[in-house]
Amino acid sequence: MTKAKSVLRRAAVVAGAVAGAGVLVLGGSGVASAETARYGVWSASCHGTMMTENNSVVGWQVRNQVDNYGDAECSGWMDWAPEGNTSHFYGLQARIWVPGHNSLESGFVPDNSPALTRVCVQAANDGTARCSSWW
Repeated sequence: MTKAKSVLRRAAVVAGAVAGAGVLVLGGSGVASAETARYGVWSASCHGTMMTENNSVVGWQVRNQVDNYGDAECSGWMDWAPEGNTSHFYGLQARIWVPGHNSLESGFVPDNSPALTRVCVQAANDGTARCSSWW
């Protein structure tokens, strides 16, 4: 899993650089870094998107971009498994509250191998939190 994730991440950086998606930054080590959308998840009218970035200083990191298209407030966060074990993870990392008809970004969480992260959202009018796949 770790090797496949590393290969996937390298391919994503190259693909992002070739496609010109997002802001392209050349790090000091010469590694291209483009922020890339990975997974999305919906809760009522709230949408969370996992955004990944390979920063030349800290390595892989992720954040949650939460877009609220409705009137009810929603919450977004990340679940983080630093050892790669999704049976034991730290929930509610970088949690944000998003008022109706607004978009906010969470802070970044490190996601270097073997860590796994997923984004979650929950609208105030949805009794269940919804989470993406792990990455």
